[in-house]
Amino acid sequence: MSTATVPARSQLAPLLRLRLTMVRSGLLRAMLLVALLLPALLCLVGVFLVDLVPDEQSFNVALGTPTVYLAFVLLTVMAPLAAGGGYELYPPEQLAAYPIRPRTVFAGTLLLAPVNLAWMLNVVALVLITSFASGPVGWGTVRGSLSVAAFVAVATVGGHAIAWLVVGVRQTRTGRWLTWAAAAGVGLTVVYLVRFGYTFTLLDASPTRYALVNSLQGYNELYRAWATGLVVMVVGTAVLAWAGVRATAWALRRPGDHAVRDGSRPVRRRRSTPRLLGELVAVDRASIWRSVPLRRGVLVLLILPGAVAAMAGMSWQSLVLLPGLVAAGAGLLFGVNAFCLDSSGSTWLATLPGWAGPAFVAKAWAVTEVCLLAVAAAVAGGALRAPLPGSAADVTATAAAAATACALVVASSMRASVRHPYRADLRGPRDTPAPPGVMALHSLRLAVLTTTVGLLFSGVAFLKVWWLPLVLAVPFVSWAGLSLIETSRSWSQPHVRSRVVTTVSGG
Repeated sequence: MSTATVPARSQLAPLLRLRLTMVRSGLLRAMLLVALLLPALLCLVGVFLVDLVPDEQSFNVALGTPTVYLAFVLLTVMAPLAAGGGYELYPPEQLAAYPIRPRTVFAGTLLLAPVNLAWMLNVVALVLITSFASGPVGWGTVRGSLSVAAFVAVATVGGHAIAWLVVGVRQTRTGRWLTWAAAAGVGLTVVYLVRFGYTFTLLDASPTRYALVNSLQGYNELYRAWATGLVVMVVGTAVLAWAGVRATAWALRRPGDHAVRDGSRPVRRRRSTPRLLGELVAVDRASIWRSVPLRRGVLVLLILPGAVAAMAGMSWQSLVLLPGLVAAGAGLLFGVNAFCLDSSGSTWLATLPGWAGPAFVAKAWAVTEVCLLAVAAAVAGGALRAPLPGSAADVTATAAAAATACALVVASSMRASVRHPYRADLRGPRDTPAPPGVMALHSLRLAVLTTTVGLLFSGVAFLKVWWLPLVLAVPFVSWAGLSLIETSRSWSQPHVRSRVVTTVSGG
């Protein structure tokens, strides 16, 4: 049978089964199932808690709902762009001998969209915030939830279609210059609109307003208008899926100039430092910046959360929740498998005298730097347009939540890096530090951890005692420090270190 006549599901299903069989631990499979079902459970529980929200709070939530819808659209475009079209089930070189269709590639990237922590949390936020803004639970909740699901589908499919189109354009030097110029133009336009107070005008003109109106029509029993909008979004999803497949096929068959770009090139020699730790930290920084997925991920973390927070004009009570989510995203960038930064070079580095201790500190320092920079950028962006804090406790709670979230993410990431290392080159734009299922589990664990911390500090801020958040942060940061010490002791054992080095260098 010709590959042109093979449906995408006939190729995607065997690839999925093969990926699942590679998860040999029954406990890990159960945890993966929980990771997939927990967002739906959170949505269901949150919807039934709508009646507990006071009417005045429901009104405040309704005012911020258009921003959440627009932020989700930005995320569905930026996330696959940063990943070079989206996450992939297998590295391309592992499937080089098999005629995988573009339709299968596009379907696989869509299927792995929930692996992104930000995507998962934003979908939950969309369901909850729409329910909060709409009223009591009933059949309207079902109709409104269908509208939200259709919006999520059309936004996700459209974002991946745009990402694959940009991937095709960027195959040449001219295309890359054009995309950077377009990105700069969009960024300057957004800065201008926010700076001169056109934010609400932008939200009113956004197409996401119609999706929000359609979901509210589902709650308000405007059946004909609701059904029309729902059909439009479903048809739009199908059209965008067709366009995405075509864009994927075009991007994959373009030869581009990868051979010229990925070949050897002269690199300026860095100034040496007298200590091994300094050299290892410099090498890790260079590895992050030279890796295409890590470089894009860092730039997205430094720009997108702060920009969205600035556009939304978040209050300080809401800003307390932001550091945890951003820190979790930074940890997922490479922190959950930090020793993969050395890749095949780790075999040679492990032969250096006195390498073990500085290597662990260097990786922990690299994860800490990325977490702190991303969190600082997000908080600074949110604080630009946030109203004046109601008390000093709001500021100290935000600072304490940021420090606590970063400490916990670094400790959790280093523990996972030592206990469960993986082989990952992180060269291709869609490479991830761990397999998709493992990334989903890490996303769930970090999301639960950092969200709990954010909610805790947000509640403490309401007590208006400025020193209480700082005192509350002490046990969390101390626990993170003790965890790092325990992990470093495990790393110092030769058999543990050799297992990690062997895995990240050769698989």
